[in-house]
Amino acid sequence: MRRILQIICLMLVALCGAQAQQQIDKARGAVYEEQTGTPIPAVDVTWTAEGITSQVRTDASGAYTISYSGTGRLTVIFNKSGYRAEVLELEWPSEANRLERVTLTPTLTAADMADLMTTDFVMGDDGVTAGDISPLLTASRDPYTNKAGFQFSPMRFRVRGYDSYYQSQYLNGMQMNNMNNGYSSYSLWNGLNNVVRVQNNEDGLQPIDYSFGNIGGTMNILTRASGYRPGTTLTFSGSNRTYNYRTMITHATGMMPEGWAITASASRRWGNHSYVQGQFYDAWGYFLSLEKQFTPQHSLGLVVLAAPTERGVASGTTQEVYDLVGSNYYNPNVGFQGGVLRNARVRSNHEPIIQLHHYWQINEKNKLTTGVGYRFGWNAYSALNWGNGPDPRPDYYRNLPSYYGYMSETQDPDMAAYYEELWHSDCNMRYIDWDRLYNINRNNYQVLFDEQGRQIAEGNRSIYVVEDRRSDQRQFNFATTWNALINKHLRFDLGANYRLNRTANFNVIADLLGGDYWLDIDKYSERDFAQDPSKSQVDLDNPNRVVGVGDKYGHNYLAHIQEAELWGNLWGQSRHVDGYLAFTAGWTGMHREGLQRRGLFPDDSFGDSKHLNFLNYGVKGGVTYKITGRHYLVANAAWMQRAPYFADIFVSPRTRNQYVTDPRPERILSGDVSYVLRSPFVKGRITGFYTHFYDKTDNMSFYDDGYRAFSNYVLTNIESTHMGVEAGMEFKITPALTAIAVVSYGQYRYANNPDYVQTVDNSQRLLEQDRVYWKGFHVSGTPQTAANLSVSYQFPFYMWAGLDLNYFGRSFISLNPIRRTDKARASLPYDYVRQEVFPGGFTLDANVGYSWRIKSGVYLRLNLSASNLLNTKTLRSGGYEQLRVRYTKDGKMMRPFDSRYFYMYGTTFFFNAALQF
Repeated sequence: MRRILQIICLMLVALCGAQAQQQIDKARGAVYEEQTGTPIPAVDVTWTAEGITSQVRTDASGAYTISYSGTGRLTVIFNKSGYRAEVLELEWPSEANRLERVTLTPTLTAADMADLMTTDFVMGDDGVTAGDISPLLTASRDPYTNKAGFQFSPMRFRVRGYDSYYQSQYLNGMQMNNMNNGYSSYSLWNGLNNVVRVQNNEDGLQPIDYSFGNIGGTMNILTRASGYRPGTTLTFSGSNRTYNYRTMITHATGMMPEGWAITASASRRWGNHSYVQGQFYDAWGYFLSLEKQFTPQHSLGLVVLAAPTERGVASGTTQEVYDLVGSNYYNPNVGFQGGVLRNARVRSNHEPIIQLHHYWQINEKNKLTTGVGYRFGWNAYSALNWGNGPDPRPDYYRNLPSYYGYMSETQDPDMAAYYEELWHSDCNMRYIDWDRLYNINRNNYQVLFDEQGRQIAEGNRSIYVVEDRRSDQRQFNFATTWNALINKHLRFDLGANYRLNRTANFNVIADLLGGDYWLDIDKYSERDFAQDPSKSQVDLDNPNRVVGVGDKYGHNYLAHIQEAELWGNLWGQSRHVDGYLAFTAGWTGMHREGLQRRGLFPDDSFGDSKHLNFLNYGVKGGVTYKITGRHYLVANAAWMQRAPYFADIFVSPRTRNQYVTDPRPERILSGDVSYVLRSPFVKGRITGFYTHFYDKTDNMSFYDDGYRAFSNYVLTNIESTHMGVEAGMEFKITPALTAIAVVSYGQYRYANNPDYVQTVDNSQRLLEQDRVYWKGFHVSGTPQTAANLSVSYQFPFYMWAGLDLNYFGRSFISLNPIRRTDKARASLPYDYVRQEVFPGGFTLDANVGYSWRIKSGVYLRLNLSASNLLNTKTLRSGGYEQLRVRYTKDGKMMRPFDSRYFYMYGTTFFFNAALQF
């Protein structure tokens, strides 16, 4: 009997031990938003131990379960687009209770209130890694990227000094950069913040699973209907920045039992002359995403979105004008018409995008995503145009005191003083006099006859009009991507893309300003070739066209561009070393199609130009050495070649088919080395980078006072180097108090002296051909020094507050190449040859927010941010040297026209209220 009792006791002990072990094999927890306490669904939870990585995803309530039967160190990573990744290192099973409640911080808090694009970084869909040292989350936004993306933006900061066309933008795997000039396409979805927040992005040269990428990073906006959290969000915002008010409504069903998922959103932004006079805003946005899941492996998705917008634009002007009116925010584009302020420069667009996608989960390790898309609509930018009349712009150089003073070879102090007094006393000197323009047109009765004596028009001939400069794009996209997990150490991505773009470029009469008609002839040719009337004809096949409101006039041509690409990425991971190799190969073709046979170029303006073809290719690779689970060394390098853009190589597409002689593709060599730290209390990285650009082309047109002709100026063989250091560290001082320090120091300079060719626009006659001495001058457009020091505090009752101190310095003016030629260096004083550097300065920003849980599942979020609390109004955010130069009577350069500047706003605010249920 005693023996039986011993056996029973041993069995009970073993059973209890087994139950205890079974309980510790699993840990349950939930993920919440730190600032609001809201559960976060669809968070990827990845844990790595003993060379094996596993992953689960949180459910609708933010809950998850980790199953692990071993013991020892466990690294757990929580990652979701729109939130900063959280990394926990713990001893299993003794510290498993740390997983019960995990909080994530939104990538942007104050920034999310602004109507700017968020830029979130996430991992790939599978998240599979190898090795018991956690993989480096390059996809999660680090402190530097967070601050550079928003706090530095008021000064037009560009990461590493790159232009925006070095960042590739994708919408559901389809590239959306403008094919004519490469620039970003944020305007296509502005105002749809709630539905474009889910993004899959990478900084710089880091690998991605939907593209080869670009040196400035890659952004992929994901709008799959089933990817949105179910619920409704109502938003109201107020601001004194570019608009005054914003409303948004968004609703998502999630995946319903019938296999359907629907997400819809609509927005409105409006305001009248917010911070700068004349900058009105009237914008809408609409979005619909449908998804039908036929089987667990196959789904179809449809996306429709657009952001129709009309907004007034402000232009930079000279410091003389700013001082005359007493404000650095003067807008020379506006004037009064019948006592109402009117802006001559208005941007308006409506460019819908439609996409259809097929999602095929082939098996656990393979998936194929394929889509087609179409972009269409119109894009307009209005401006004043005139013929046989004085320039109506108030800041035209002949309307300024300086024209009779330092800009004149024979100065007239009395006239300079007279015009200065007019600027102070007469508002019509400071603004466009719209009523005067109407009166001129209404009193210009003319009867017009052609060369054969036939009457072609009668009535008030407009001397002044407002035109819309249109660039209407039609673009077809195709993209397919195969993601394959070969084993726990290797992953492979392969994709193909094709884009076909046709952009119609033309002008439209928007307003005759009281007149009855406009005669569609080339006013410059009419002046230069008065003895040959055919030269002034815009279209010899339709001569002497009389046009009215809504009619096309001026130039009219099509830009045809197509691009095909094949790319692939191979990822490898091991215990201490991760690496990748990627390639891209493709082709770009382009040509101009003229729709007019112009009198100046009857044989080189109508029909197709020569078809230009370019080979694109690139290779890149990177290595991550995992010193420990907290310390990493990362190195990346790339070499690539890409086609020039249509806007750069066609010399004067408005008038003819001429393109740059021997056009060359641009070549790029780039690399960076980083140290990355991921510890419970300190996170961040320090990176050194270097990029060399070869064979860039630039194309500009301007009136040359020396030759008294409108001319084309083409720069080729441009080289530049971008090198520097960027660093960002986040310090968790207490669980509630966080400090961040960020700095960027760059040296962005021209590396050679490019070649230039100058020709007369009306005849193609060669004026000059020589070299521009740019070597050593700085690339413009961004502060080359920027720093941020911030603190934020998270209150226990779901309230938060933060302060940001920013510094900007070493920002340089955009160069006029003419002032660095042999002729200019021989004539102009050195002060006009050297490059102007803008003074640096500090700004202070603040933000505060509160989240109120009204009841289960219903939240009210309030946010308020204020930028530039110091109200600094002297920081120049940009500027450029005008291309025109004044000449003496004997033909020598006297002095350039004054530079034009832009200034960062003073104190601005943004308030946001969102009800989520």
